Amino acid sequence: MKTVTRISFLLIAAIAWCAMSPAKATAQTTGPRYQNPRMAAHPDAKSRVRSHTTAQAAPEVVSGPESVAAPPAEGPYSYEGDHEMWDGYVDGGYCDDGSCGIGRRGIWYFSADYLLIRPRLSQGVAEVRRTLHTQEGATPSENTSTLVDESLAYCFNYTSSFRLAVGYRLLDCGGDIQFSYWRLTGDDQIFDGPASIQDQQLIIAGQLENNPGEGQFFSAHTGIAANIYDIDFAKCVSFGGSQDPCDCSSCPNWSLRWLAGIRVGDVSRFNNNAVSDPNGDITSFGNIDARFVGAGPRVGVQGRRYFGACDKFSVFAKGSQALLVGDYEMNRALTTPSTGTQAPTSITSQVDSFCRIIPVTDIELGATWQVAPYAFFSAGWLWQAWWDLGQAENISGTNFGPLDSANILGFDGLFLRGELLF
Repeated sequence: MKTVTRISFLLIAAIAWCAMSPAKATAQTTGPRYQNPRMAAHPDAKSRVRSHTTAQAAPEVVSGPESVAAPPAEGPYSYEGDHEMWDGYVDGGYCDDGSCGIGRRGIWYFSADYLLIRPRLSQGVAEVRRTLHTQEGATPSENTSTLVDESLAYCFNYTSSFRLAVGYRLLDCGGDIQFSYWRLTGDDQIFDGPASIQDQQLIIAGQLENNPGEGQFFSAHTGIAANIYDIDFAKCVSFGGSQDPCDCSSCPNWSLRWLAGIRVGDVSRFNNNAVSDPNGDITSFGNIDARFVGAGPRVGVQGRRYFGACDKFSVFAKGSQALLVGDYEMNRALTTPSTGTQAPTSITSQVDSFCRIIPVTDIELGATWQVAPYAFFSAGWLWQAWWDLGQAENISGTNFGPLDSANILGFDGLFLRGELLF
């Protein structure tokens, strides 16, 4: 945990330094011609706060006992001191929410995702079933015996999860800072038996060598829970659309958004099984608990294509990669309860602890609809893979030994997102 804390502190300091110095860097470069609400404004955004002489005639002053300024002409501009401010409204559509310059440096945003997610283990074996099939011939020497081992893996169903994000977008092409939290869960269980050992019609082998005897039953249950924290600094570049930096009436055709930040992951998993007799009494049970906590850098890129009336619709593809350094711990124990005789309860256990670097890959494909000037709705599909963080334990004693597991923990599923700017 000390290593994770140091890495997190250094990466947060680097992001804070980047966030404090974007204006100076972008002032010397040529930025995109237009940025919609989901992006930062053009470096020439100051041109949208214009003096009366460059925008339109100043309000006339009516002479009389008291000089009273005439009300400004109706339109998308208001007045603040000696300057004219654009109020963020665009005739005929919702292409802009005021990012072209409304007299403030940034804008807050919040998003909430409903996730219908299913965990996937590259080799999540719950049990191995062994059966013996004999095909009789004319004579005993012509009989054929086939011994078959079949691995049964956990198959997770799609379950509800969520993701939340809050951020602050700097409007002078300064990018934005976002914090997000993911909560991903899933579980599955199996039940099998009764075992038939004597004639080898059904032999069941479970994790931790917890194998049912003659007439006994086997059950197994596994669960996964992931808590993910992301802090990112992102900037956006747009392509196409209006060539006038002061024209807020059109959106870009394309946008490219890059991000850099840190990810903190806390992923836990259990894999328990039990053997019971025909009366339902448990004769032995096994417990496997594993947990990884780590942090590390994260980089990514997102491309978006706008279309439709006033570009209120868009499709996007996003990918990111993280490398998390942390501690991985696993506890395994097999318990045989006392039967009430002189035999005591027997517990066999093993504790493993490792320091690992875990690569994490994220991919998202989706579409967005700008419902209102400050409201967006998105839907799509996501994939996430945690390399070297799957189910490492396996079952030995099969015909040809355990498989060589890729040891990957993955998630995939649907996301539905609502986003508000304020």
